[in-house]
Amino acid sequence: MLRPRVLSQVLRQSTSGGIKASLLMNSEGSILASSADNDREARVYAAITANIWSTYDKNCSRPGFLGENDEEGLQMVIAECEEGTVAITTISTMLLCLVAAENVGLGIIKAKADALKRHLEEPLQRIVEYTQA
Repeated sequence: MLRPRVLSQVLRQSTSGGIKASLLMNSEGSILASSADNDREARVYAAITANIWSTYDKNCSRPGFLGENDEEGLQMVIAECEEGTVAITTISTMLLCLVAAENVGLGIIKAKADALKRHLEEPLQRIVEYTQA
């Protein structure tokens, strides 16, 4: 079974090299685990990124919007903001958000998000299946 403390430690490992925060949340923005400077920032990041994901996901569901990759749906959103860059992706039914400083390259952010997704996908999918059974 996946322990919340271990999950937070895994997220904390990604907060190096300019990554300021790493969050795992549900689609409404409720934080399940996080690693950020403070809880208030984490809640703000979660609310904003859940809203961004929801908006893009709704618009990307229109036929032909994503071109050839229509069947796969939205995979990741990377947005450059005033104070840095945000990467949002899904892990099972949850959202993973990485918040990076302005000077961090997009490739680094994407690579870290992809690595976290690969690492957490199987255990989180088991939890989702267990709760739905």
